Amino acid sequence: MSGSAEPENAEPDSTEPGSAEPEGPAAAAFAFANGFVNVVATLPTGARIATAGRCGGMSYASLDHLWAGVPAPHWPARLFAPGRVPPDGHLVADLLQRRQLDSFRSWSALRFLTWSVLPDEDRPPLTGVRSLTWAEVPSVLRSLHAGRPVVLGLVVARGVLRSGDNHQVVAHRADRDASGRLRLHVLDPNHPGEDVTLVPAPDGWVGSDGRRWRGFFRHAYASRRPPELPGASRRPSAAVRAGDALGLLHVWSGRALAAHGTAAVVAPGPVTAWTVAAADDPGTRRDEEAAGRRLGDGDRVRLTRTGTGQRLTLAPSGPALAPYAEDVWRVDVEGGGPWRAGSRVRLVHTGTGRALRVERGRPDRLPVGTGEAGDRAWWTVAERPSP
Repeated sequence: MSGSAEPENAEPDSTEPGSAEPEGPAAAAFAFANGFVNVVATLPTGARIATAGRCGGMSYASLDHLWAGVPAPHWPARLFAPGRVPPDGHLVADLLQRRQLDSFRSWSALRFLTWSVLPDEDRPPLTGVRSLTWAEVPSVLRSLHAGRPVVLGLVVARGVLRSGDNHQVVAHRADRDASGRLRLHVLDPNHPGEDVTLVPAPDGWVGSDGRRWRGFFRHAYASRRPPELPGASRRPSAAVRAGDALGLLHVWSGRALAAHGTAAVVAPGPVTAWTVAAADDPGTRRDEEAAGRRLGDGDRVRLTRTGTGQRLTLAPSGPALAPYAEDVWRVDVEGGGPWRAGSRVRLVHTGTGRALRVERGRPDRLPVGTGEAGDRAWWTVAERPSP
């Protein structure tokens, strides 16, 4: 369905240190715009057939979080530059792909095709999209007035071949604007963080974002309990300091750095806490003196699993945990400067010059290795590490 990549000059994140989590419907919205490209087939020639957007998956997943009363995992678009959305294989991207397929399996999904070939006005024996839409409105309003958000299928296409231009959103409130017109407030996957509204117009329905729609229908939806997935810090400007206990998330898989026995892995959760100690000088006394110092690009650190004394080390078999290992990791901050909670960083083993990265493996537990500092070597600070 219709997607919209976030503009390159968008503000990276407006959340400031100490700010509270979003509340109400906004908490269920994802922090990146719907800029997905779905490869549905690969031809023998190697050419790929793709569709744009996962608005259905994002809308279904947002409504899942609304029903469950839990916020959606926080993954700002800036972490996924230049793509601006989590890549396939990321926990959130794969969740949205599953819910996208669920939205297509719904009986009402056929309306995206049938309504796309109908006229706007009634042309007996055909009923037009405008009349069909107004027939849907009472059911939508009853649900919204009862506090039950609904998924709406927005129709703009004229013809089956353009049905991919249609869209899905979550309507969560209805009221009247200053002129008395009905107004629907929606979570729109194309506009994260915005209160988008829809109002009736002579030629259909117009959104506060300027988009015009021929009409809409109430899309069938079956709730699912959303999985508890880790999210990035909502305090992107917070400085990372020596002595902090924090979770580390692998940006390109969405998983948290953890231990499986003595092996280093990334897993969906819970988020392991790691104490970051400055490694400029050896010795306990100097480490204590360094505690609280802001860390930045080029600083050398040791990573200790909080409360266990197990440090991240590079064993012959790969990254592992060992009691009080002396391995040092250099922090490479994207763009240089201080290490902040919202930064993308690489952790480079000073003894080998190889970056901590994640390889492919079983979905619940990916192995951590070292290698070239490519896209699979980006890390960021987690929202909530476990004690």
